[in-house]
Amino acid sequence: MTKPYAWQAVGGTIWNHKTSEDDVPLYTKPQWQSLTEQDVKTIVENAPSVEWAVLMTESTLKEKNGG
Repeated sequence: MTKPYAWQAVGGTIWNHKTSEDDVPLYTKPQWQSLTEQDVKTIVENAPSVEWAVLMTESTLKEKNGG
């Protein structure tokens, strides 16, 4: 494989644009995972306060998105 000489982020994908025939995706950013209706229901039912709901929401999103 030849080394890429130019990078361009397009829709979350980084491409190697060596020639017009050589468009090879090198890295694709994972899709963002949002809260499901069940996640929201669980948070609302179990959070004793708004502050806890915010913390639970943040924790759930981090868990779903690997962060």
